Amino acid sequence: MGRFIKSILLVANLLFGVALALSYWAPVTNPSDFWHLAIFGILAPYILLVNVIFILFWLVIRKWYLVFSLAIILLGWKNISKIIVFNSSELVEEGRASLKLMTYNVQNFDLYNWTENEESRDNMLRLIKEQDPDIITFQEFYTDEDDENFHNIKLLVNELEYKHFHFEKTLTLKEKNHWGLATFSKYPLSNKNRVDIEGSRGNLITYCDVELPYKDLRLFNVHLQSIGFGKNDYKFFKKFSVQNPDIESSKNILKKLKDAYIKRAEQAELLGSYVDHSPLPVIVCGDFNDTPLSYVYEQLNSRLTDSYQEVGFGLGGTYAGPLPSFRIDYVFVDSSIQVSDFDIIKKNYSDHYPVSVVLGI
Repeated sequence: MGRFIKSILLVANLLFGVALALSYWAPVTNPSDFWHLAIFGILAPYILLVNVIFILFWLVIRKWYLVFSLAIILLGWKNISKIIVFNSSELVEEGRASLKLMTYNVQNFDLYNWTENEESRDNMLRLIKEQDPDIITFQEFYTDEDDENFHNIKLLVNELEYKHFHFEKTLTLKEKNHWGLATFSKYPLSNKNRVDIEGSRGNLITYCDVELPYKDLRLFNVHLQSIGFGKNDYKFFKKFSVQNPDIESSKNILKKLKDAYIKRAEQAELLGSYVDHSPLPVIVCGDFNDTPLSYVYEQLNSRLTDSYQEVGFGLGGTYAGPLPSFRIDYVFVDSSIQVSDFDIIKKNYSDHYPVSVVLGI
């Protein structure tokens, strides 16, 4: 290998090592103070992969060169273990009752046929029936009171036998078409509330108390700020090249990222304050639109247990949209609750995969 090429590779290795180190600061840095670190957090899996490739490369070419990337990885292992998890399911402990919970961003039940599959909604409902969770929380829920085929509340109550539900609307049109967050349960629900998010029409936090035979729990259903990428943004990602960057599109994407990071941070802090003041053990689930190396994730992970961390395996991507898969849908639980099983159901009926967990209460 020529000296020049080796020098280029060493500089590239240095840059990716520094980038990985910067990603470790994303969870503890409020985007309002310095939002740029959040980008390193969301790209951390790919930055980590490049560092691993460098380690393997230097292992063959010049062994002692691998020390830099290896040291960065080992120093940040606590953060890396949030990205890649190696655990396994376990039995619910004797004396605990089992509760199966699902959370699912259904993308309005594919109302606008984004999937180009007219069976998507029926497939979602069929999957829910097969999984048969005790409780399911929906984000981007849609129902039409005048259309029997799309009256999703009536269908879930009458056909899937979820007799108890909590639906909070984010938008209503013509007094019959409703969008919002919904929780359906086989157990009674009480103390139903919503926490409106200032400056956001489509995002919301809801909570209600689940009256189980053995104890009561407070369940939060969450949909935090999305980045709001449009079709042109996704086209930019597909066409982007280093030789011909589109400066205006790049600026627009960075502005959307910045605004979303800052808004989500505020929303996560608001959610954290409600968790802190809950009189009951808490479960928080939903679409957080952020990854494990983020300020948003840390606001919940510092208070509760990430159920995927307990029994998950691998990267755990839950986003099924046009960008690479990220883990952005979570189930956080009180420390008194045992996590027995975690399943990401890889069905492309929505732009999110449904997440199912089994809890020992």
